[in-house]
Amino acid sequence: MQNKKSKNIIILAYAYFFSLIIAMIFLGPSLIFYLLFALVAALLILPDQHLLGLSLIIVLTMIFERYFTLQGLVIDKTVFKFYLLDIIICLSYLALFINYRIGKQKKRMIFGLPEKILTIWLILVGIYLIRSIFDINADFEPAFSSFKNYFFYPLLYFFIIFAIDSSKKLKDTVHLILLTAIGVSAFIFIGFVNGQGLWTEFTPLSTVGTRYLAGTHAYYLTLAFAMGLPLLIYDRLRNKSFALGIMGLWTLGITVSLMRHLWLAIAASLVATFILLDRKFKKTYLKFLSQAGLIAITMIIIIILGASLLYFQGSMDNINRDISALSSRIATIADLSTDTSANWRQDVWYDAKKAWLTNPVYGVGFGHSMLIDDGTYQTFEEIRNIHNSPLAIAVQMGLIGIFILTIFIASDIISSYKKIYAIDDLKPYYIGIMAAISIFLIVFLFQPYLETNMMSIWLWILLGLLRTSSLSKK
Repeated sequence: MQNKKSKNIIILAYAYFFSLIIAMIFLGPSLIFYLLFALVAALLILPDQHLLGLSLIIVLTMIFERYFTLQGLVIDKTVFKFYLLDIIICLSYLALFINYRIGKQKKRMIFGLPEKILTIWLILVGIYLIRSIFDINADFEPAFSSFKNYFFYPLLYFFIIFAIDSSKKLKDTVHLILLTAIGVSAFIFIGFVNGQGLWTEFTPLSTVGTRYLAGTHAYYLTLAFAMGLPLLIYDRLRNKSFALGIMGLWTLGITVSLMRHLWLAIAASLVATFILLDRKFKKTYLKFLSQAGLIAITMIIIIILGASLLYFQGSMDNINRDISALSSRIATIADLSTDTSANWRQDVWYDAKKAWLTNPVYGVGFGHSMLIDDGTYQTFEEIRNIHNSPLAIAVQMGLIGIFILTIFIASDIISSYKKIYAIDDLKPYYIGIMAAISIFLIVFLFQPYLETNMMSIWLWILLGLLRTSSLSKK
């Protein structure tokens, strides 16, 4: 009876929040919407439904991306950057705390070397926020945003290692990500029907072409692909043919998103997965990769033929244009000289290096901008937005900041590496999580992933899930 009640609560929560966010997309954010969202979220998540909170974080972020994670509350033309995502996270933290304090069974929490290093990182971030308050050259608004991204969202790591305390919860979390990614696949078809991906206007191309899937949705599909592939290899999915078809569709979506850094990242994750697999599964792995590739190619051919026969979103000229744009996009990976975004990054990173050299050990602090001068124009760019997260941290927090973050990530991966093979039932789940982490470690070299909450939360969630390998599963 209790289980049925929980299912009803989950269905109610999803239906309500989906409806409310869709209304906000069309009608715009308003105080009444935020109050309704916060009130119902509190009623559903408190006092002890922290796992419902986690599921809402995952699903609503993957489906609605910036409309859930970056749409601020506007009151009298003043934007308050406390997002719907933040409401759910705060309530989830509180529910977990209440559950721990009043729960009959006390939960065992890991607090080893990675957790100690992350605690040092959080303290350091707090110190840098205080420093920005007394820095007359710092803008407090971006300084607080950096603090929020480097302090508030990393707390998800502790939330995960405390909340996911059984093998069932780990599996349920991974399965939820995969199921939501299947839902995200619908955006691929929406993009083809509309002639442009939904919400792609927020990430315009620097080369000719059309994105048929938003980069954020493609990023989520990339993570899901990495997490789902080991489950397929280890025969943990019920319908292999359906799974192969879905992964082929995801591959198509990632391709037509025209996000080059995701192409590089998924290639790196495929290598990481091959390395992590047991020897006896490596041949099966290569076979499945070729099958998924053939399915993706078949889907592309079907779409091209269907478009030409049904005059689907234009003529063959449009199709030829898209194929040409995709080819040129691939070509720019090897030759970036004609790519304006690559040239912009080169200029920005060079100026960022000069900014870092002014204070290499401690950094320039939060809330700073730097002058970009390429000889033809001059502009100021916030350091947190230089499209390279490790470099942004190095410039803001110096060698001390990037060193602490690096050893935290490394210690989490190293301490978990051998333990992910301890339980056969969970082995493919942890291999997939490791592969997904490798994706993040590639993509954050090319975009401000740690500085954007709808991207960064996945690093902390994935690292937390990986760390749960140190707990005995029931």
